[in-house]
Amino acid sequence: MSLNLQQLAAALQLEFQGEPGLTISGVASLKSATPRDLCFVQHRKYLADVAASQCGAVILTRELSTQVDDRAILVSDNPQYSFAQAIAELGLGRQPPTGIVHPSAQIAESALIGSDVSVGALTVIGDNVEIGAGSEIGSGVVVAPGVRIGERCQIHDRVSLGQAVTVGDRCILHPGAVLGADGFGLALHQQQWHKIPQLGGVVIEDDVEIGANTTIDRGALDDTVIETGCKLDNQIQVAHNVRIGAHTAIAACVGIAGSAVIGRNCKISGAAVVLGHLSVADNVTITAMSLVTKDIRQPGVYSSGTPLMENSLWHRSNARYKALDQLAQSVARLEKNKQ
Repeated sequence: MSLNLQQLAAALQLEFQGEPGLTISGVASLKSATPRDLCFVQHRKYLADVAASQCGAVILTRELSTQVDDRAILVSDNPQYSFAQAIAELGLGRQPPTGIVHPSAQIAESALIGSDVSVGALTVIGDNVEIGAGSEIGSGVVVAPGVRIGERCQIHDRVSLGQAVTVGDRCILHPGAVLGADGFGLALHQQQWHKIPQLGGVVIEDDVEIGANTTIDRGALDDTVIETGCKLDNQIQVAHNVRIGAHTAIAACVGIAGSAVIGRNCKISGAAVVLGHLSVADNVTITAMSLVTKDIRQPGVYSSGTPLMENSLWHRSNARYKALDQLAQSVARLEKNKQ
């Protein structure tokens, strides 16, 4: 689909500067854009790239727009968000579901499949499954008996949904995600590990996105819950009975141990770890590679870990780190002797 600048501005409810009839038919990065492409800039450090780009139009904040005079402009308080809206308006986002069920798919007779649901090749849908209207189920997906999937969901290839999983409306599950596997519940008796049956489920509320190869374990007794609007990146481990609050975003390779509770509107950066049975307050940011070992009760930004440094310096710092306890004891003795 193509729109002219004036039409696109009206659709996005943005002010524009430039030739109203300028045709926009695609989106691109500043580096690869053509004169028919739309780009966006969120930070002033990329303004030089705008001058070098061939893009037809660019979305900018009002402040930044005053520094660009050789390009058609759309003015937005949040250029990145407006760019995402533009992708949809240009018809470059998700296409409508086909409603086609591949002949190799195996669907139980008792399953309730809504209108315009697409089902890919070699997918297996068990007894008493419910899938809402307009959802897309990819190839090689396994949906266990009794699973509930809402409307307009995208379940990509090779996703596995175990028993007692409920997925809300407009959710996106990327390839290889596994929801509803048994949690890591074990009891040690006479020097042997014995499995504790996992009887809970997984509840995914509306508008949640779950990345490729992310795993969310079913609860031991109560459910594991991912609340409305959460965004989970690839290769995240969410253990049994975890609860993640609404609109929290979690980057790749994060591990959340059993029964941890993460608040609303949190941001957890890559490879961070939250230990089990801990609580994290609302509006908390945890930076990359951090290890959360105790409750976080107040909003704010929290960090741990050792940032990268040159190797020889790291070795010296590590040696000194090992001596900190001895140094602290020496300082304590000196202070005591002063008294």
